[in-house]
Amino acid sequence: RIFFEETSLVGKDERRMTFEECMLRAEKRLKQHNIKILGIEETEYCYIPMGGELPDSTQRIIGFGGAANMVHPSTGYQVQRMMATAPAIASVVSSMIKEDSNVSPDAIAAAAYATLWNPQNRGQRDFQLFGGDFLMRQSVNQLRGFFSAFFAIEQEVWAGFLAGWPGLPGNFHHETWSSRFKFCLDLFLKMPNS
Repeated sequence: RIFFEETSLVGKDERRMTFEECMLRAEKRLKQHNIKILGIEETEYCYIPMGGELPDSTQRIIGFGGAANMVHPSTGYQVQRMMATAPAIASVVSSMIKEDSNVSPDAIAAAAYATLWNPQNRGQRDFQLFGGDFLMRQSVNQLRGFFSAFFAIEQEVWAGFLAGWPGLPGNFHHETWSSRFKFCLDLFLKMPNS
């Protein structure tokens, strides 16, 4: 028994891969590796919206996880970002309630959103959105060159981009504008000329 997954990393509108096309590609890839399908126990379709608008920071209900668009816009990762952020959000909410038991839910929600989507997190997210948009514009051969260069960078650096959130391993390589610029320059120098 094996688990096999076929993924379309990014795509918008007319470039978004259909589930049927993804299944056909999975079957073709398995056949290419001489893997014969004797039966399928379960098929799962998963669609993870990436990018999009941040939540309305003036709303009273605090969105979190997918509801707060915490999905990494280039990779789709979300769970570790939620877990890394939960203590900070809980701390903000609890400290505001401890300071003033009559504090308004609107003020609590605004403080939670200010913590979740502070300027540093927004800057890092914008960079990740740029990464996803960049990937969608590349041909297959250019993508191969990109990923060869990406994984030729020191593991802690590329892993930090994939995690892409304060408090997660390697993130300090991507927290500031200058660190992101260095990452891009290193990546550019490793990419094929095409």
